[in-house]
Amino acid sequence: MTGSNSKLQRTIDHMIDKVFLRFIPYSVKPNQVTIVRFVLIPLVYFLLTTNQFAAALVVFIIAASTDFIDGAMARTRDQITDLGKIIDPIADKFLILTVLLYLGPNYPIVQIFVVFILLELLAILLGAYFHSTVGRPIGANFFGKIKMILQSLSVGTFILGILIKSNNLVDASEGVLLLALVFAVLSGLEHVRVRMKSGTGLTS
Repeated sequence: MTGSNSKLQRTIDHMIDKVFLRFIPYSVKPNQVTIVRFVLIPLVYFLLTTNQFAAALVVFIIAASTDFIDGAMARTRDQITDLGKIIDPIADKFLILTVLLYLGPNYPIVQIFVVFILLELLAILLGAYFHSTVGRPIGANFFGKIKMILQSLSVGTFILGILIKSNNLVDASEGVLLLALVFAVLSGLEHVRVRMKSGTGLTS
């Protein structure tokens, strides 16, 4: 299973490299791309709060895309860093959390997912705090990557549903978010398994 996941990851990275990374100079580092995602988060929120949903959707797609770009850059260019393993998932979670807090406070699945994201952020921050004593942070696993794809799809569909006033799309986005929650739990369990196996808490 792990070997298949690694092969799939290399295939995806190769595709991203051919389509996108060829236009990005080596002087640009993955962590700098992650910072762009942080910068776009308040812009997405501003566009949502001012009812500019079409623009918000475009900026959200760009912001979510940077997650796949910085990860592929880090792996294909051998630029993986411990800092990147920490700030990359934080940027992901803040992006999704910001949109969910605006879009769906009245939806039970959104409320559950918001709580889960907050717990994930707490775990990341605690892991970063104890970095010097328990070892190096762990990068995203296969389940976590699927979760990011699903939650990005869910949020994008949610914004689109509001934009075109389609309750069916909003309902569909809830279903996708529920599936993303399943993968979020699997990702968390996989992190626990790796940490227990390593015996160092956060060692990869």
